[in-house]
Amino acid sequence: MRCIPGFALLSILFSATLMAAQNSQTFYLATAARAGSIQLPRGIYEVTWSATSKSRVTLTIKTEDEKTFKILSRVIEGKQDRTGVVTSVVDGVSYLQELHTSNAKFILQNGIEGHK
Repeated sequence: MRCIPGFALLSILFSATLMAAQNSQTFYLATAARAGSIQLPRGIYEVTWSATSKSRVTLTIKTEDEKTFKILSRVIEGKQDRTGVVTSVVDGVSYLQELHTSNAKFILQNGIEGHK
């Protein structure tokens, strides 16, 4: 009988780990880019998100040197064909536009949507 509570606890911990993994993604930014008012250097980033409403989330971007930044984003949930980032250049400035994970697409609120 002792094995059953232990197995149940292990299942709960494993489920919690999977849930946390679904709300985070590591990505590589090949060139420096702006995300909102934040200048991100080239590098590897860990991004996590939390819902502020059904279609909006707050992205928390953590740099390799452990600095964190928050930016608002619109989320489109659903399976994606690819993972990674989409950048664009406006007036010589590179902007991080979108982040694609396996189960969602995040469109960053950079305030440059009209310049595509």
